[in-house]
Amino acid sequence: MNRFRSSLLVTAIASAAFVAACGDERSITTEPVGALGFGTNFLRTATNLPRGTVTFPATIVASATPANDSVIITLAGLDTLTGGSYTVWFANDSATKFAPATALNIIATRRDSSFNAAGDPVFTNTPFTSTGAQFRSGGANVALRVATSRAAAAAFAGTDSLNTVLISIESGAPGTAPSAVRPLWARRSQANASRVSGIRFGTFARGIPVPALAGNPAANQEYVFANNGAMTIVPRGRVEVRGGILVVNDSNYFRPPVGYYYNLYGVKLDTTGRFNDTLYLGRRQSPYPQRISLYDADVSNPAPSVVFDAPRVILAMGARLSADSLPKAQGTTPWRNFGFVRINLEPKAGREGRMGSATLLEATLPPSIRGR
Repeated sequence: MNRFRSSLLVTAIASAAFVAACGDERSITTEPVGALGFGTNFLRTATNLPRGTVTFPATIVASATPANDSVIITLAGLDTLTGGSYTVWFANDSATKFAPATALNIIATRRDSSFNAAGDPVFTNTPFTSTGAQFRSGGANVALRVATSRAAAAAFAGTDSLNTVLISIESGAPGTAPSAVRPLWARRSQANASRVSGIRFGTFARGIPVPALAGNPAANQEYVFANNGAMTIVPRGRVEVRGGILVVNDSNYFRPPVGYYYNLYGVKLDTTGRFNDTLYLGRRQSPYPQRISLYDADVSNPAPSVVFDAPRVILAMGARLSADSLPKAQGTTPWRNFGFVRINLEPKAGREGRMGSATLLEATLPPSIRGR
């Protein structure tokens, strides 16, 4: 009997030790283990993509009245460039002949906001005037008016039909044709009765090697990412934060126009809830487990499992970031005071790490994340 009782006692002690070990390592509904997790969905933002209008001359070819040959361009949503310049080109409808407009009269109007004593917003417009053949200025609060004329394009003869206005990004002085980065254009054939045409944003692909576009008729060689700021596709996604780990999973994007890429930012707030700082969270990648950079998805297909040529879409992207490697995300608790996560589309010729104006998706982090 004593031997039997001893056996039972040993078995009971071993069982208790096993249960205790499981209780320390397993998570159940009433007793979770590890840091709490929080999540929120991305929402599509009010568009601030590059957009604008072109007012074409009264006549297709040069007239006896120079004022009738004026071209007026309005632009908004442009990023400031550091590795190139915006350049205006005239072209015929089939884009078989280009000529740079080398004399531009530019008015850049910056709109700043503040609050008066009553707490109401006050807006102040500050214009800046310049001239030249190219320009670099932009910003979320900057609107541009660019005036030029047929005479500003010396290589564009009076008999050439001015049916297309194109804006490219050039790394140096313009040559005889635009570079491969041709993000903005408008056609006279798409103008209204007042000769005003909305600007399209994407890739004007005539004569450059863009997958799924080469070989099409000239009028169709356009990859339209957005028509005057309106994007037809609706991206979606979700942000999850657990402890110091932030995970982003999102999907359903157009591939970037040539010369552009997607990236990710965190936005930090001050104690009053206003923007205080931004944290660059890097270029976008394909989802786990590959994590392939999609920086060059504008001109190549780095991840065929999620990047497609026809239609030109990115099925999914992902990111996993640890506050341990991001000093701005560290504090009494990781990611404290971070109020937003933003997904942006930006030009490669811009300054990487400085948040631009074209935010496509934004997730508002709840108080459970930013204030815990």
